[in-house]
Amino acid sequence: MNVGVVGLGLIGGSIAKACLEAGWTVFGYDVKREAADITGAPGIIVDKPWDEWVQYVDYVVLATPLRDIEPWVDRILAHAPRGCTIIEVASVKHPLRSVYAKIRRPFTLLSLHPMAGKEVRGFAHSDSHLFKGRTCLVVDVLDLPPNPDVVQKWMGILGSIPVRVPLDQHDSLMSVVSHTPYLVSAAILVMARDMGSHLPLWTQVVGTGFLDVTRIGASDAGLWREILGANSENVKDTFAQFTHLIQQWNDQIQGGEWPEVLQSTSAIRQSLMLPDGVTCDTHPTDNINRE
Repeated sequence: MNVGVVGLGLIGGSIAKACLEAGWTVFGYDVKREAADITGAPGIIVDKPWDEWVQYVDYVVLATPLRDIEPWVDRILAHAPRGCTIIEVASVKHPLRSVYAKIRRPFTLLSLHPMAGKEVRGFAHSDSHLFKGRTCLVVDVLDLPPNPDVVQKWMGILGSIPVRVPLDQHDSLMSVVSHTPYLVSAAILVMARDMGSHLPLWTQVVGTGFLDVTRIGASDAGLWREILGANSENVKDTFAQFTHLIQQWNDQIQGGEWPEVLQSTSAIRQSLMLPDGVTCDTHPTDNINRE
């Protein structure tokens, strides 16, 4: 198989490496030339212009910022062979509805969201095993349902566990499991910094709990601003629910009471079981850092 990957950052680079490991011929393009230069060593072909290799690939993976997906879809539809499958891995899907409408047979679409990431960016941190054992959302898009054989092939390449998600639920789900957790995580970091004026030892006494909770909050703020802005309505609703809950807890704690719902949180986490017995302990928190 021939695959082209546009956007050789953490996610795109990891996908390219996974395809290469599977024995596929992998072409790559990144608007940042230094990223493309780095990828030459492991066997990803970056010395051919994208409008040349796109003419004979079976798949094109778009791992670009959200704003760049539409112009790349237009280029692919104009240059790629009939029957080519376009794969996008955006973290937010609703803004792409008009883009999806452009893709018509014989071209096909596969909308994925691998739930894996790191707090660091760039090809240098990419890993062919990044997605292994992780959930990968397979999004049902309008009248372009994913081909089961293609889904199975790509889940095998990535080593991921597929979960079908309707398009109209994807962004709401992400506001709960990824986007609001980022804000909460970042808030804890800011709170700790602000308290440092009278508790300067805090940086020396943090444990694994603090480090686990704040990992996602330490990731690239510019990227998160783009993601949260694209999903702003859902984030507003979810964050409002969170702040309401915290205010309730604050009222109880200030009154010397203990929020009774905390008795159920262990059971809630234990209920997070993924397919094939994969537990929440191996479940990633987010899919971030596409560049």
